[in-house]
Amino acid sequence: MQIRFLYGLLAMATLIVACGGGGSSTPATPTTSSPSTSPSTNPSTSPSTNPSTSPSTNPSTSPSASPATFGGGTQTVSMTSSGGTFTISPADATYSGTVTWGANSATGPFNFTVSWATYAQISGASLPSALPSSIGTALLYLAFNPSSAVTFTQTPALTVSTSGSFPGTSCGFATYGNHSGTGYAWSSMTTLGIAEVTPSGGSFSVPATTLPPPNTVDFAAATDQYVVTYCH
Repeated sequence: MQIRFLYGLLAMATLIVACGGGGSSTPATPTTSSPSTSPSTNPSTSPSTNPSTSPSTNPSTSPSASPATFGGGTQTVSMTSSGGTFTISPADATYSGTVTWGANSATGPFNFTVSWATYAQISGASLPSALPSSIGTALLYLAFNPSSAVTFTQTPALTVSTSGSFPGTSCGFATYGNHSGTGYAWSSMTTLGIAEVTPSGGSFSVPATTLPPPNTVDFAAATDQYVVTYCH
């Protein structure tokens, strides 16, 4: 199963994410030729003998509606195939951190933007749902948006710091998407086999994890893909 942050954390973030199904399909273009005025003398009465019955094995993790606005802050980094690092300043005078993405499929430089916010600072037409308490207490919601489609073979390395205290002793991140094909929802990194970590000295770090082939983290171009950091 591929992890696709095709948000619109997801993904988005993909990540995306990036992450699941959900992208909008392109409607068929109507024909402009004159219709035949005579009825068909041999209409096809049989249904398709080979309809596709299998679900997508690589569903999009991003909704296709207009993206939300994250009011905490934003940063754009020019990345290459070797990756790069985001520095996240406090959205509410409490949480800050870094997110590092590593080697990827890019064939040239591309702009990668992250926006962040507490849930109260998110607005707009398309919102991710709030992180359920069964996963944990949300710290910061992140929206990743690359200028071109890009694929990673590792999850990001992530560090979160606080000037106060964390709401729990086990922390990590979750991605938003249609992971199971039954609707959009948050999924903890533990479902990817990544263990939660324990904060120490006012911070916690989740290392990058290489996904077993053929799994990848796929980001769609110019599409928000949602990730959230949490503790419980």
